[in-house]
Amino acid sequence: MRVRLRRFAVAMYALWLVAVVLHVAAQFTPLPALPGVFAGVVVGTAVFAVVGAAQIGRRGVRAVRKRVS
Repeated sequence: MRVRLRRFAVAMYALWLVAVVLHVAAQFTPLPALPGVFAGVVVGTAVFAVVGAAQIGRRGVRAVRKRVS
């Protein structure tokens, strides 16, 4: 289960990177902007922020529990 989840996360990260490259290319070159690319970049960024905040919170709780006990 953990291996599948990690593979899924890596695949989503790669897809997000492709969306970022497409968005940057559309902004700074004459390439046309594809529909949904900007939304994908925004959603991916929000997901990464939430996951990162959860990891920081989990580490903080573990540190507090370790010091208290």
